[in-house]
Amino acid sequence: MKNLKLILLLLIIISSCQRRTEFPDISKEIDFAYKQLKYSDKVSDKNLKGIRFFSNDSLLIETIGFDYRYKLVYDSNNKLLEEYGCRMYNCDIGSRKLYFYDDKNNLIGNFHTSDSIVNKDAIDFKQTIFYNSKNQLIKELIQSGNNVKGEYFETWKEYEYLNNRILKEIETNNSDTIWIAKYEYNPDNKLIRIERKLGHKYEIETFEYNKLNRIKKHTIKSNEHKIEKHTSYSANNNSTEYNYYENGLIKEKIHFNHLGEERWTNIYEYITKSTKYNNGNK
Repeated sequence: MKNLKLILLLLIIISSCQRRTEFPDISKEIDFAYKQLKYSDKVSDKNLKGIRFFSNDSLLIETIGFDYRYKLVYDSNNKLLEEYGCRMYNCDIGSRKLYFYDDKNNLIGNFHTSDSIVNKDAIDFKQTIFYNSKNQLIKELIQSGNNVKGEYFETWKEYEYLNNRILKEIETNNSDTIWIAKYEYNPDNKLIRIERKLGHKYEIETFEYNKLNRIKKHTIKSNEHKIEKHTSYSANNNSTEYNYYENGLIKEKIHFNHLGEERWTNIYEYITKSTKYNNGNK
């Protein structure tokens, strides 16, 4: 009897794992221009991890993966209005994120709800993103909630500008300063470095670009958390390299740990409604 129970439990686990190796094709339900297929490691292995659907204006309209589906809704001016977090693959039920804008069409925050019908004018909405008279982002709420002690906290970022570019960033947790950062740019006005410091603690992000000014490599280094000999991966010390098709669409993301060892690779294919293309040509 005991062995029978173990066998049944094993079958349930195997069945569950098998269900997670694939997800339904909802292409016929969506009016899309092209879709992006994300594979893990090798396309030849057909280890499909997710699909993103795009409109004729290259707007992301749906995302689907293992046990999740997100649907995005825009207005006639391509302004994002709502995002549905569908329950499993059913978008008739689930969670919703409603986006709010000021009279200059600046995003000022969002509101989460599970209600299927919502009057946006009646929502007790709290603004979390702020701008100056030049419509430049100057303050935003990054995170809020209760810490491990059960105490409420808010993490904010504030920005200062010079010549219409972010020059300085200050991150705070309640009244405590976490980071003070400075931004650096190349002659093409592309961001190449963010250096965050507080006392002896630092976090440095660097950005490299290809000849077409697309991001080629992103690196982050920090001494905030000590790296031990047995550490195989540090979230604050790693790098990502990017490769593109001829038409500019992302082809590969290759992620490395602090030792320069490859951790994972995502490879992307693209399919239009009529033609498949993975060489950069539609």
